Amino acid sequence: MIPWAILRAAAFASLVGCGPPGGEGTPASADQRTLRQLWVATDLDPADDVVEVTIIAEPGVAPLDEGLTSVLGYRDGGDPSSRVTVPGPLIVAKVGDRLRVHFVNALPGLTTTLHWHGLRLPVAMDGNPMVSGAVPPGGTFEYDFVLRDAGLFWYHPHVDTDVQLESGLQGVLLVREAEPPLVDRERIFVLDDVSLTDDGSVDVDLDIADAMLGRRGDRITVNGGPAGVVLANAGAVERWRLVNTANGRYFDLSLDGLPLRVIGWDGGLLSDPYEVDVLRVAPGERYDVIVKLPAEGDSVVLETLAVDRGGGQWDEAAPLVEVSLRASATVASVVPTTSRSIAAMTPESVRSFVLSSKLDGPTAPVFFINDQRWPLNTPIEVSRGEADVWEVVNDEDHHHPFHIHGLFFQVLDIDGVAPGVVGWKDTVDIPPRATARLAVPYDEPGMWMFHCQIPEHAERGMMGDLLVMP
Repeated sequence: MIPWAILRAAAFASLVGCGPPGGEGTPASADQRTLRQLWVATDLDPADDVVEVTIIAEPGVAPLDEGLTSVLGYRDGGDPSSRVTVPGPLIVAKVGDRLRVHFVNALPGLTTTLHWHGLRLPVAMDGNPMVSGAVPPGGTFEYDFVLRDAGLFWYHPHVDTDVQLESGLQGVLLVREAEPPLVDRERIFVLDDVSLTDDGSVDVDLDIADAMLGRRGDRITVNGGPAGVVLANAGAVERWRLVNTANGRYFDLSLDGLPLRVIGWDGGLLSDPYEVDVLRVAPGERYDVIVKLPAEGDSVVLETLAVDRGGGQWDEAAPLVEVSLRASATVASVVPTTSRSIAAMTPESVRSFVLSSKLDGPTAPVFFINDQRWPLNTPIEVSRGEADVWEVVNDEDHHHPFHIHGLFFQVLDIDGVAPGVVGWKDTVDIPPRATARLAVPYDEPGMWMFHCQIPEHAERGMMGDLLVMP
């Protein structure tokens, strides 16, 4: 058996585009821009079943656009040559590993945390400042837990989340399956947006439209930089892992009409993969897709189509990634079988949640769940091992991506339309005036947040607390 450390090193090379044939390489012409690469966190522990990293939050500069932008970001404390990057260091592990993160808050005058979006883990490790406390400036925190689930996850603050996230504090965690499917290439695309001020810093000012729909920047980024080019073998079978880390922007992904074979959601592989021509990715969501690239032609382009956000507001269309094709005789010809057995849940008890807002003054909307505004809300008390159906009603004219900490749920239907596949999610988009029915099992005990994943909404009240009793 090949040691996991060797496999992990090869995976690093594949993911960041600096490995053997199949890497990013150099664009074919000077007017093409190579897509930004992700910095891989340094594993400080040589053991095959432990991943140990140091993540430092601090001010810095990052090339989000043509020049350098002043940001708040994360740096790999395990490498003296590292710098602040947006997204922060990519952490790579496998399911069952112990993850140890030495977190250092070097942000002047700001408290912060690391929330591990989507992970099932002990509540003290979730990054909820109401449970474990916020990390003060100059302070440290040791996150230490076992990775129970394979999938793509991400980390970000849960203190002043709308501003800190928009300022650049975000990173990605990839947890591999014990036996991942064989493909020619695996890529991660982190989708985001940003607006810059005249002095080159991130614009975090909030207007009424941003408060209602979430901050939406005028520059779309992929892996922390502008749209760019990747090189691929013609006819190759690739696995693309997608995450939307934007505050408010939605992405409707299309690949020149080629089918996107969805094999996984937030919580890992599905019971049955399915194909779509357009894949919507709401803030906080992750999708795992298999792409069979054309055997002929020069390139294909991954783009986002225009998205109707409701209320006359649109997220505009834009190119994201150009896949430049090159001839190769060494490509996989068969799309791998990728599925797992997942039992469908059928809880009988029902809990209802209504998402709403109102103007509290001329430019200050406030948001509610069941007419309660966090933190002036009453926690919901449940027992570990039980399950309910959550009926979440979006009583508004714009979308709300709904996220629950510390557990996965199954989507039963949205306005009576079932997804037709069984899978696990932690974030689901609820369209305007729609009702989502979710089967929610209560797993790890503790006090867990649930909220709209648009942080401008959550920070202004659209958040609740779920107390899972032992």
